[in-house]
Amino acid sequence: MKIRCDLHVNGGNKKLLLVAGPSETEDHLALKLAAFLMFWEQDPIINPSVKTPFLASYEFLPDLIALDAGGDCKLWVECGTATMHKMTKLTRRLPNARIVVLKENERGAVRLRADVAELFKDQPDRAEKVEIWAWQGGSFKDWARALGEKTEVYGEAGELSINAVVNDTPVAVDFKTY
Repeated sequence: MKIRCDLHVNGGNKKLLLVAGPSETEDHLALKLAAFLMFWEQDPIINPSVKTPFLASYEFLPDLIALDAGGDCKLWVECGTATMHKMTKLTRRLPNARIVVLKENERGAVRLRADVAELFKDQPDRAEKVEIWAWQGGSFKDWARALGEKTEVYGEAGELSINAVVNDTPVAVDFKTY
């Protein structure tokens, strides 16, 4: 699956091509596009590779990353599933970066928050380092249904909200944090 995006957000314009990997679902691509829009102002890199100098020594890659002027990670975003093994390594390796996990629904976010809290029960500062954001109600399903192989987005997006028209479908969502 491919999604060709023509994005007109926050007064700027970008084109983006999302291509599903071998085991990547349409829902995962929908989450990545939402994350890209929410961090629009940080000029995020979607689907970075090991060719990104910062990631050369990592055995895993983020769904989205933003780098500072010196090339260090300032934002690491996971969409959907996030393993505790990865959370352990990221909270240790990225002491100055934000780590955000975007979940499709509140139930998944609550479960992940509980897992992270248990993992770091003796180090609550590490648990707090992981930000978990969730779509409220059925808003993710509405978002995913609005997307198509060719997707046009017009509107505004900020870190915890999207207010846009997606392929002629109005989408207004405020994300909940956990």
